[in-house]
Amino acid sequence: MSPFELLQPATLDEALAILAAPGFAGRPVSGATAISLMRRAGILNVDSLLSLEGLRDSLRKIRVADDGQARIDGLVTLGEMERHPGLCASHPLLPQVFTTLANPRVRNVAMIGGYLSHGDPHMDLPPVLSALNARVVAQSVRGAREIAVEQLYQGYYETALEADELVTGLDIPRQPACAYYKKVTTRARHDWPTLGIAAAFDLDNGRIARTRLFIGAATDRPTRLRQAEAVLDGQAWSAELGRRAAQAAVDEATLVPDSHGSMEYKQALLRAYLPEVFEQALQAPKPAARHA
Repeated sequence: MSPFELLQPATLDEALAILAAPGFAGRPVSGATAISLMRRAGILNVDSLLSLEGLRDSLRKIRVADDGQARIDGLVTLGEMERHPGLCASHPLLPQVFTTLANPRVRNVAMIGGYLSHGDPHMDLPPVLSALNARVVAQSVRGAREIAVEQLYQGYYETALEADELVTGLDIPRQPACAYYKKVTTRARHDWPTLGIAAAFDLDNGRIARTRLFIGAATDRPTRLRQAEAVLDGQAWSAELGRRAAQAAVDEATLVPDSHGSMEYKQALLRAYLPEVFEQALQAPKPAARHA
């Protein structure tokens, strides 16, 4: 790796001031699980890295309200999210996702703010958090703003974050009654997905309601499938409904071929696995009504 300067601010204000300084061209790092690999591969060469390690004591909390809403600070690790009893009870979809997200070593180091800022379209959590209607809190010297996770990503490794912003928090609303994520991979179960399908919805008198359906990995950003949602909403689940929704999803999604498979292959995966997502969501653990 090329030489670099390591900056180690002790407070959030100090870190934001460094990011806002004229001419600063470095990168902030938290767990550094992705940046370290990119630097070793020669993909990312910067003169300085801004370590956020000194901020952890002030940005490492998980809070779950009685109504099921969760606030997760930006320097919480994925492993801490995975093991948090209140979060697992309020959002049982998350521990299901973590079982195949990378491996325990990565999850114990990678922090949610840096993970979401990375912008890799193959990540598991962005379509999941988009289905849950989650929002990140982006902070700079100018103040804080919220960005919906579904609007955070704008293309391959492109996000809506400004150069002087840090993701300092993640807000997740109450999880709907039914939610599930299907990770389809042609490699090991913990590897990058070829296709990820995330769905979250409620049931009104046995009928699907307020569906949020997203795919990832096969697209350059989490992509909402509104035509498929329209097929599903207001209907009682059936195998035939699943087939119609899957075809609507294939018709509207623009899938990207890559080393994981051709566009036609990914269309076949989407057609085959979308009905399973809804069948599993109906049977998946329900969010707890109240938690400590």
